[in-house]
Amino acid sequence: MNPRERAVCVCFDGSRVLLMRRLKGGRRYTVLPGGGIESGETPAQAAVRELAEETGLVATVTGDLATVDHDDRRAHYLLLTALPGEPTLGGPEALAQSEDNRYWPSWVPIAELADEPLVPEEAREIVLRAFARMRAT
Repeated sequence: MNPRERAVCVCFDGSRVLLMRRLKGGRRYTVLPGGGIESGETPAQAAVRELAEETGLVATVTGDLATVDHDDRRAHYLLLTALPGEPTLGGPEALAQSEDNRYWPSWVPIAELADEPLVPEEAREIVLRAFARMRAT
């Protein structure tokens, strides 16, 4: 059985990127919002749904950034443009909150991305390339 493919959201607000900070099993790290692609969904549809579920933000897909195989799971990185607003944790992530399993959706200045323990590491370069392209247009 193949694991579900994932849709990964790269979303900017000016010079900030939307990240999901995590604490799990005593380990602190950061991921991009996103999740599994449901049966019958396109990666773009999954990205919009996952972003709304996890952060409450409404967005549209404005670009396809990369498709990367992380171990045995394919990830589709998509550029999204969200309506203005602050992210609020929702969906399964909000229900899973506990002392040892926490999520914090946050707008983080792109200048601070190097300080974030972002996983997988390949995501950092995808975000930086997307930001550079966005700034060039």
